[in-house]
Amino acid sequence: MRALVTGATGFIGSHLVERLLAEGLEVVCLARATSSRRWLADLPVTVRVAPLEDADALAEAVGDADVIFHSAGLTRARREADYLAVNADGTRRLLEAALKARPAPRRVVYVSSLSAAGPAPSDEPPDEDAPPRPLPGYGASKLAAERVVTGFADRLNVTVVRPPAVYGPRDTNFLPVFRMARRLGIAPILGRADNQLTFVYVADLVEGVALAGLRDAAVGRTYYLGAGTHSLEEFAEALSAALGKPLRRVRVPAWLARLAGEWGELKWTLTGRAQIISRRKVRDALQPRWTCSWSRAAEELGYLPRVDLFEGLCRTARWYEAAGWL
Repeated sequence: MRALVTGATGFIGSHLVERLLAEGLEVVCLARATSSRRWLADLPVTVRVAPLEDADALAEAVGDADVIFHSAGLTRARREADYLAVNADGTRRLLEAALKARPAPRRVVYVSSLSAAGPAPSDEPPDEDAPPRPLPGYGASKLAAERVVTGFADRLNVTVVRPPAVYGPRDTNFLPVFRMARRLGIAPILGRADNQLTFVYVADLVEGVALAGLRDAAVGRTYYLGAGTHSLEEFAEALSAALGKPLRRVRVPAWLARLAGEWGELKWTLTGRAQIISRRKVRDALQPRWTCSWSRAAEELGYLPRVDLFEGLCRTARWYEAAGWL
């Protein structure tokens, strides 16, 4: 069986490629010409250059795929239109290319985000049937992409998966937190210490994504793929234990966090480089609950996360250390 993976050069995509190879699949990786291929360099994969903006290149690239895992997307932008152009319009072009293939792929799995559903409105973690309430920008574009995918459900076997906060080796989003903890001995708390997040270690996530692409029960379904829900204080405790050093909690009030977001926007303007700390990232981080229930995936796919937060942070810290990222 041949799997096509978009976003294969990225954090989640490269781990998914390794999981599919372990399953015995032949893997084709879709990439931009400018993408670094360092995570794929030693893997027995085929790399094809086909940006999501190029319909003709996509049609040629997906022609022999049995299953498509679409994990490519834009995560940092200044305007909602930029998010939509990649996350929704690019997804539409990919699925249109899949329809032209002969034979058409058996399955298309779209790797969306918890952001498509938005922050949880109550202490009860929502399931997939809860009405989505995405925030403007990234979250709205991911929900738009999901609706593109489900709009093809009468012509393709499609599945949507929604990861929550993903961490692990190769991730850059959590890297600043690890660096502050290692170098300064502090654990920043944005907003309230009892704010809740659902986490998933990347190896558990890609196991769930692979199941979504290989199990017949997943056709036409949407799944959350989490592993544990924790407060920011619990995250700080686990990080302290993983690093083997006490961490001083530094609460960052909302006004100061927003000021940091504005500084990130200014740096973005001055340098032209997307910033990890931005107005949107701060707005999202200050939400009281980014939580979900993954019981549907457990019941229908046999999804069973194996790495708890402490062990996952230990593995991540060791990888960062070995890679020289700390």
